[in-house]
Amino acid sequence: MYDNFSNPLHSIRIFLLLSIFFGCFLSDDARSEIDQDEIILIRGGWLIDPINQERRENKGIMIKNGLIISIESDIDHPENKSSRIINLTESQTLIPGMIDMHAHYNFDLVDLGRVEEMNYNGIIFLANGVTSTWSAGEYYPERVIEQRDRIDSGERIGPRIFNSGPYFGAFRCEYNIKTAKDDCIAWPNDITEQEIRNEVNTWARKGVISIKIKQASPGEAKIIIEQAHRNGMTTAGHLGNYYGEYDVDLRDAILMGIDRVEHQITLGNGGERSKEMDQMIKLMINDEVYYDPNLQMYGGINLRKDIPDLIWTDESIYFTPYTQYLLDKRGDPPPESEKEEFNQRVIELISFYNQGGQDLILVGTDEPVYTSLLPGFAYHRELYAMQYFGIPTMSVIQAATINAARALGLENRLGSIDIGKEADILIINGDPISDIRNLRNIELVMKEGVIYDPIILLNSAQNKIGPESSEDHHEWELKIDSLRQ
Repeated sequence: MYDNFSNPLHSIRIFLLLSIFFGCFLSDDARSEIDQDEIILIRGGWLIDPINQERRENKGIMIKNGLIISIESDIDHPENKSSRIINLTESQTLIPGMIDMHAHYNFDLVDLGRVEEMNYNGIIFLANGVTSTWSAGEYYPERVIEQRDRIDSGERIGPRIFNSGPYFGAFRCEYNIKTAKDDCIAWPNDITEQEIRNEVNTWARKGVISIKIKQASPGEAKIIIEQAHRNGMTTAGHLGNYYGEYDVDLRDAILMGIDRVEHQITLGNGGERSKEMDQMIKLMINDEVYYDPNLQMYGGINLRKDIPDLIWTDESIYFTPYTQYLLDKRGDPPPESEKEEFNQRVIELISFYNQGGQDLILVGTDEPVYTSLLPGFAYHRELYAMQYFGIPTMSVIQAATINAARALGLENRLGSIDIGKEADILIINGDPISDIRNLRNIELVMKEGVIYDPIILLNSAQNKIGPESSEDHHEWELKIDSLRQ
């Protein structure tokens, strides 16, 4: 498959296998030790270009200092003589690193609320080819920021984390509330305009580039969006509440300038409550509002029964034995939505695509962990579900890459394999255009020019997630602090 004398993975794989044998903490070592001044050349195989919507022969990608410096590099050029060379076969394909636009890092493992797990969840994302994540609402945002900074400095391994900060709205109190009208100590009903603006400013200073609105009132949402835009931040909204109503009507949110909408375009299952679907789609497309449908989450257990290939590996092995026991005891959750409602979500996605929304569709997992299923693997469930229900495969890959980069305002850095962009590249065994499930067959992951072996990453995370025993429960319990200290 590769020329071992020029393959940068050859020696590092041996080192990492020895690390596993001797019990080293692999998550700090599972990467190639490449001199950033050294040139890496990837030649052969095929390249998927999501911008031009084409699969073409790879003419040679040159990487230096974590950036792509050429996409048509001849090996015989004098500058390339000292390059590390990765030779691909005719059956291998290059695609840009993928981006999860609804990537939860929080887990509910002891039935006491969602708590961020930052050590191994990210490793599983990365092993599945997700090189960047937007965290879509956090309960312990300082933990997320700490891990973000450690990953950015090279101290830890994981995808890029574009953190959202805490939820902006009453969902800061999690499922203790059902609507924006419910009182929450972390987002009180009498929260003032200045308090809202101060909160937005605080998280902007901490490096948040996009924030999540959930269970906010219309007045609160308007202030949040306005202040976010003043800070150069984008906004995403979960607009429906848990009584099947809008906290903020979609039309109003679009007029307020919301940047992304999650889950659904109408609150109906067809019929009268969905009659405005086409009108809302036109508004979203005209105003360039991105749409993150989350099919695999909405389909839930029903979808996994209907499409067996959605689960192809045992994800429970990444939890501690005690946590596996807790999850087995909990059993399968109820369906996230009934089939009639899920069918409407599919209709909305396909209608959005058919009416010209191709460039505005995103891939997001929305998989806060309550079961033994993990968001890194859920990403591939979402890709397959989108393709299965009618989105063309190239458009699904576009949604997973360049659309997401544009939605975050990062298209000059991420989302495609182009000169000047960060070297986030996946080598896939097989052709994902002919079968999107081939995206699961990842030979290696490159993030900013650093190479990772997905198998070794996954091995490093086995039996690591969750409490070791009942004595560890306190570390996995959600504690909600008041906004007004």
